Amino acid sequence: MKSLFKAVAIVSIFSIITRLLGFFFRIFLSRKLGAEGLGLFQMATSVLGIFTTLISSGLPLTTAKLVSKYEVNNELKRRNQVVTSALILALGIAVLSSLIILILKQVWGIILTDSRAVELLIVLIPSIIFSAIYAIFRGALWGQNDYFSCGLTELIEQIVRFALTFIMLFTITDMFEATRNSAIAFNITCLISAIITMIIYFRRGKLKFSRTEFKPVLKSAMPITGVRLANSLVQPLTTLIIPNMLIMIGYSASEAVASFGVIMGMTFPMLFVPMAVIGSISMVLIPSISSMLSKNEYTSIQNNITKSLEVSIFISMLFIPLYLSVGDLIGIVLYDNQMSGILLQLSAVCVLPITLCNLTGSILNALNLELKSFVNYLIGSVVLFVSLIVLTPLVGINSIIISFFLSMATITLLNLRKIKKKLPNFEFNLVPILSKYTIVTIISSLSGHFISNILLHFINNFFTAIIAGGISIAITLVLCKVFNLYDLTTLFSLIKKKKQTKLKN
Repeated sequence: MKSLFKAVAIVSIFSIITRLLGFFFRIFLSRKLGAEGLGLFQMATSVLGIFTTLISSGLPLTTAKLVSKYEVNNELKRRNQVVTSALILALGIAVLSSLIILILKQVWGIILTDSRAVELLIVLIPSIIFSAIYAIFRGALWGQNDYFSCGLTELIEQIVRFALTFIMLFTITDMFEATRNSAIAFNITCLISAIITMIIYFRRGKLKFSRTEFKPVLKSAMPITGVRLANSLVQPLTTLIIPNMLIMIGYSASEAVASFGVIMGMTFPMLFVPMAVIGSISMVLIPSISSMLSKNEYTSIQNNITKSLEVSIFISMLFIPLYLSVGDLIGIVLYDNQMSGILLQLSAVCVLPITLCNLTGSILNALNLELKSFVNYLIGSVVLFVSLIVLTPLVGINSIIISFFLSMATITLLNLRKIKKKLPNFEFNLVPILSKYTIVTIISSLSGHFISNILLHFINNFFTAIIAGGISIAITLVLCKVFNLYDLTTLFSLIKKKKQTKLKN
């Protein structure tokens, strides 16, 4: 069995490359579509996300957990039955979702307030079917610990989408035509990804129908899907609330859509950059902890969780000073949009709750506490929407930043509380750790910002951002070492369980 370190390394490498490509793709898309076109695309995909979440959240994760279990016990027949049951469920949901979108076309027009966004949503319908196939077979590969194939497929998907979109948008000058072609390119990309995962899976597995596996698949998948569905509902509801409330306080319809497109399409993706590594930890932890649970290895589980949290916090705190010091320049350099950079500076602190919310949610799922994770997310969602309604009239578009921070922080604290309840000996105190990191962040951010202001008198935005940002990160690393906030051995030894297992045997 591969060590957790090796698995995390494989997933992280692919994830970093894939996210970098996705990052540059979003820059290209934002420049080609403009703020309004990007806003329309965000509106359509936010609704689409509700339906794809029903398919691509609980079902693949459950498939991975059950496939991993049956692979270990050499129950290959049951493994094939699980994959078949999950695939039937996913395709059934996909077809139903497609019909709902078509039947409720007028309703979506009212919700999205723009007929162009509805047209894009209809164009994107084929991607739901293709995503259903891709999600289940990818879940099966995940359960087989074939992280290389999972990562390679995602990388190919990103490359194909970038290439297709570039070709289809190269000579187009009309904003909406370019946006529609981007949706078509997305459909083709999803189809290619589905075909690739099918081919890889059928090298070692096959499909076998059995009614007995439907119940366990549904039982495990439903709470996880509930969490992801609530998450997917956040964006369309935000799409409904924010632009309309901005219009109420004096924005024009075009300004409201553009502002929403900037913060959701340009600023927020930057906040999720650390997830390239932290998401890899989450992905590998789920089957790893599930396996340890079956063997009652609670000490190892606690050590895994503690080390993962420490690494996640450390990675997050490298980005916060960077964004605080040169976030305004990053927005100008990457998107040629000063507003996106200013919003990035204001929202930099959101990086930490985003990463911890994701990681602790994955830990709860691995501990078979999917329902608890769902409840915590609902509470966080209530915090989000109440904050949006109260704050938007007061602070405008900045309400998204404040509300998102409060929501993610609430969910993280509730998740940590549930982990502690499940593992009474688990000890992880955030207060002293974050107190030290706060001092580090203040010093490194102010230093980077000061250097940035000086360099701007001599060199351009691009080189200023690189130099000042690099110095900010360097100061952060030095101060973290001074405060003993990280240990390099932790970064390279996320439980090398393979050696430990051999010694026990």
